[in-house]
Amino acid sequence: MIDFQKLANEFGTPLYVYDSEKIRKRIKKAKTVFDGLDAEIVFALKANNNPALLKIMAEEEIGADVVSRGELLASKMAGMNRILWNGNGKTHEDIRHFVNQGLNIVCIDSLQELPLWDGVNVIKLLRVNPDVDARTHPHISTGLRAHKFGVPIEKVSEVADRIDGIHLHIGSQITDVEPFFDAYSKALDCAKQYGFKHIDLGGGWGIDYEGRELDIERLQKGISGIFAGFDGKLIAELGRFIIGPAGYLVTKVVSVKPSEKIFIVTDAGMNALIRPVLYDAHHRIQVLASTKKTVTADVVGPLCESGDILARGRKLEVPIPGTAIVLENAGAYGFSMANNYNGMPFPAEVLVDGEEVKLIRRRQSIEELFTNVKM
Repeated sequence: MIDFQKLANEFGTPLYVYDSEKIRKRIKKAKTVFDGLDAEIVFALKANNNPALLKIMAEEEIGADVVSRGELLASKMAGMNRILWNGNGKTHEDIRHFVNQGLNIVCIDSLQELPLWDGVNVIKLLRVNPDVDARTHPHISTGLRAHKFGVPIEKVSEVADRIDGIHLHIGSQITDVEPFFDAYSKALDCAKQYGFKHIDLGGGWGIDYEGRELDIERLQKGISGIFAGFDGKLIAELGRFIIGPAGYLVTKVVSVKPSEKIFIVTDAGMNALIRPVLYDAHHRIQVLASTKKTVTADVVGPLCESGDILARGRKLEVPIPGTAIVLENAGAYGFSMANNYNGMPFPAEVLVDGEEVKLIRRRQSIEELFTNVKM
């Protein structure tokens, strides 16, 4: 059991806390989905790119799914050996850099990008758009024709002799298996038609934010059935599924403010965790010390925006000002989407490994906000 209040006292708040044991358990759970199949898992660094956490992935033989030079550097710092490059805005300069750094697999986003890769010795996968509704938040749904990613699957016929396989990713935080099965079946049909030996299934496996998550047993059975006769390699790009449940945001209660409704004011806002504002995301909250009185309240941050809300209309025990509360399932798209709005420095990050607690990113100082400024 992690003593969050002790960590808050020692390292200050806002503070991101990660549980290494839980990370390893999530990786093990993900691997069971591909039992009996030739498959590899790569970690999507967009979910969290701290090299200390990526080192755990590397130790568990997980590769890197990167979209930028910064993420590539983080993966190299962590010792991740297999590098897959995603994204829809690759430049000539970026391509030279990635190839020189030992790129293994590229996911090509368009027919216009494909000529840039002619003659380059990497595994080339074309991102196809299977026109499947992921049934998730519209900001993170990516598998319909109206979305900017990939090419219509029927266009593969035009370039099949220039690629090694196909890639798809229909969205994020998907808790229904059926969209996956629909997309995977279309991908397999395409691969069989053209003799491809590589299929990148993307990611999007949903976690339990508020009582619903992806049924991993059903997913495993479905994948096993769909790909039973596939004589090739599968790739899965997982981020949130691995790191999401293993991370927590610890924030101090500044005040409890009664008005027309009750506001619990904390020292973390959408600068530290923007998901509730951006996606209407729900994070369960632990109150570590309370008056034992239960109220319905909004949990809000210190920024000068009325939309600076971490939780809306929650039934919570009234926390004692000066003590911490904890937002759960904050390991993915938490720190990686943090920002300096209102001149707020980035939080610190710590890793809990059994009895050992390690500071893996110190808190940004106020002075460091302006390190790159020239007057």
